[in-house]
Amino acid sequence: MIYAFVKIFTEEFHAEAFRKGDLYMQTIRMFKEHKDESGELRGDQMEGVVAWYQPDKIKLEVSGHEIPSSEIASPIAIHSNELLENNAFCIYSLNSQGHETVSAETIKDFKRTLEIHEACYGLGAYCVAVLNAQEFINRCQEKVRSLNVDGKLGLVDYFDEMTFNGELPKEKHGFQKRSFFSHQREYRVLANLHRDPDIYTMNIGDLRDITTQVITPDEFNRQLEIRLPNGSSA
Repeated sequence: MIYAFVKIFTEEFHAEAFRKGDLYMQTIRMFKEHKDESGELRGDQMEGVVAWYQPDKIKLEVSGHEIPSSEIASPIAIHSNELLENNAFCIYSLNSQGHETVSAETIKDFKRTLEIHEACYGLGAYCVAVLNAQEFINRCQEKVRSLNVDGKLGLVDYFDEMTFNGELPKEKHGFQKRSFFSHQREYRVLANLHRDPDIYTMNIGDLRDITTQVITPDEFNRQLEIRLPNGSSA
């Protein structure tokens, strides 16, 4: 279950533009080629991966010469050029993954799961929370349909890059990342736009009826409160 979304920004005017409905969408290739300058983990050179092979699980040959597994330093990633050309809007989600049930004994751990991870603070000093997750999803779906393009929305799954081997599920292509990024708890809107330039701003209509004012990630965490029907809170 998704309870809310939080979008983090480097500039306050970008946050205000988001509240007015502007969704800034880069191609997945741009995320793949982005070079982080201060460890913010915005870029991921493994974006667009469709298969992941462990060195000891494959046979690799170059010009008829086999390369021993012991000489392959890291897993081999297979990317899809078609997938890399898709535009993506990415947002932090407060969701229940990893918590099938919540009790008075686990509510504090659950809250820590929902809080914006400190590792995400490097993405920007400003954020906006979307308080009605389903309405936000509905508006995104309606806009993608109106563009008459292939598109889909969903949570990103995170695979164990140390143990996973093989092809990733085709229905989740574009929504799969290494567990190294699992703290981002990402939700994506993916659209096959094929536009020039690669960056596209998709306006889904004014969001100020379902969003907070612009705040900081730290303020969001301080204001977040979880309360159960039995009165337990964190």
